[in-house]
Parts: sequence; structure tokens; C-alpha cells
Amino acid sequence: MAKESRPPGRPRKDGKPAGSVPKKPKGQLGGAREGAGRPKGSKNIFSRDSVKKLEELDFDPIEKLVELYYRIQDDLMNGNVRAGSGAYAQLLATQNQIMNSLMSYGYRKVPERQEVEIENKKPLAVKLNLKKGNKDG
Repeated sequence: MAKESRPPGRPRKDGKPAGSVPKKPKGQLGGAREGAGRPKGSKNIFSRDSVKKLEELDFDPIEKLVELYYRIQDDLMNGNVRAGSGAYAQLLATQNQIMNSLMSYGYRKVPERQEVEIENKKPLAVKLNLKKGNKDG
């Protein structure tokens, strides 16, 4: 059974053959445009609503984290929890998580570095040519 050929379609308005793709005009589509997009530092709707709700409830998450950190510190130092026990280890881990959470408010995350091994090391040669008659050297 032979395949039937389809008609080429309607010719384009610019007189070129049907099926050819017109070129996109430069500067109209895609790419960055001045003034486009969301302003830097603006908060999205969900963030604003969340902050508003926390203010209504008089709840400061950073303050609560600091309070919890010191409460754990007191329990660990006063001997309320036996050193070496599972509860002691869990409190230390929780304290560490609190510190990491609080660090994000004051410091940027440190990017992890990857060491790259270079197998083909080539020697570096530096030649210094001083001009004759130069009184500086």
C-alpha cells in the first residue's frame, strides 16, 4: 500500500512556500527586557501573608529557637540529662539543628567545593626580558 502525499498546505502571506518557517523579528520575543519581571527584594504574596499571621499571633520564630537552644543548654549543664545517654545525644543533635537554622538568618550558606584532579600537568615557564638601557633594573 503506497503512502499518499499530502497537499503542501496554504501558501504564506509573504509569498514564501507553505511549510517554511518565518524568521522571528529580533528584540521582540524572549530574553531580558528592562523593567520586566519581579522587582528585587519584593516578597511574594505567601511570604507577606505568613509574616502578617505571625505578627498577629505575636510569634517570633527566631526568638523561640533561641529560647529552646538555651533551655537545652541548661538541661545539659545542670545534669537533668545523664551524659552518654541517648537523650543527651538527641539534645545535642537538636541543639546543632537549631544553630544551623539560626545561622541562615545571619550568614550565607558556604558553597561546597569539589576538588578537581588535573592529570596532565604541564610545566610553566616564565621568561623575563629586560630592555637594555632601562635604568630601573
